[in-house]
Amino acid sequence: MRLDVVNPRRTLRRRRGRQVVIVRGLTSASCAYPAVPAEDRATLGARLAASRIPRLDGVFLLSTCLRVEVVVEGDRGRLDDVVRELFGTLPDGTRIHEGAGAVEHLFRVAAGLESPIIGETEILTQFRQAVTDSQDTLSGAMTKVLQSAVSTGRAARERLPESPHGSLAVVAAQMVGPASAVAVLGSGRMATAAAHALRLLPAPPAVTMVARSPEKVTVPGVSVWPFERAAEALRRFPAVISATSAKGVLIDETSLGEVLASRAEPLTLVDLAMPPDFPAADPTLVHYLPIDQVAARAARDRRLDDVDEFVGQAAAAAWARYHTADHVGPVIARLYRSVDGVVAETVERFASKLADPADVEVLRRAVRTAARTLVARPVGRIHESERPGEVATVVAEVFGVDD
Repeated sequence: MRLDVVNPRRTLRRRRGRQVVIVRGLTSASCAYPAVPAEDRATLGARLAASRIPRLDGVFLLSTCLRVEVVVEGDRGRLDDVVRELFGTLPDGTRIHEGAGAVEHLFRVAAGLESPIIGETEILTQFRQAVTDSQDTLSGAMTKVLQSAVSTGRAARERLPESPHGSLAVVAAQMVGPASAVAVLGSGRMATAAAHALRLLPAPPAVTMVARSPEKVTVPGVSVWPFERAAEALRRFPAVISATSAKGVLIDETSLGEVLASRAEPLTLVDLAMPPDFPAADPTLVHYLPIDQVAARAARDRRLDDVDEFVGQAAAAAWARYHTADHVGPVIARLYRSVDGVVAETVERFASKLADPADVEVLRRAVRTAARTLVARPVGRIHESERPGEVATVVAEVFGVDD
């Protein structure tokens, strides 16, 4: 197995010949279309979907139709340990990102810049849900990085022009649009998006959704069948889009051949599921289009430099905030301890000159308020800065708390 390492970063900063900042680390493994084949991605996704999979601290997981992303708080060794526990090994084509490169990759994924359809909407929804699912196992610093990726992804889409292909579901609809009637297997997000896209075509076909819970289908202008009629849909309709959340194939190759044997013409079958809903069958019976072929149809070579730059700058700022968090927190803590020490010394010096004990407490509160107000502005500058570690170092030197 060959893994491509992208953008490694050093993990230590030095000042005046000694180590002063031990930075946090982020390392990721990306198993994504088109470098990693669909069958390998399906295997990884199935492993993550297994109920016995362990919940690991400091690990963010994203699994979609076109990618599986594993991000760990730590170095390459930590990533290797997590991969062995989750998958055993990773397939050829996996790319490893480290440090700032890992953060930038995450931001680009959330923004849809790594998708076949630039700025696709589904990936941001999936990314946001994965962040929610992982929050209990992540540090506050890593959670902030991921939340910033979501915010940046949303903002990046506002900078993108309208695309003629809004999502893979839209592309799938366009691929089967010439058919007079189309069945959509499933009723989840992707299936619903495909049904809507079919209804919005210039010459929309008759659309039937085949759902396990027909009562939950809310797409206007479509017919609804219970899922027990899925085989009938495969026999009757000229085209079928399948987008269920099944954990394996809906029907094996032999049974599929038997279902389709009575057709006068081959079925056009677009499979948007991951893992796939159907095996690759006899081409004389079915024109099978798996999700990777849909993605290839949608792919665009053009990249928008201004959006790339916007996402890159946001990622760099998030990485700066993240990897100096171990330095910034202690600096602020030492600063406030120093302030409290000055307050205590000042009150002790003047307390003997006050006759009423109540006046001593007033003095203590007044001095503490003044001292903390004095340092509130530099502390605020640390938090607001895109380079908080550098600002924290300057503040520590100015206030004499850098040791």
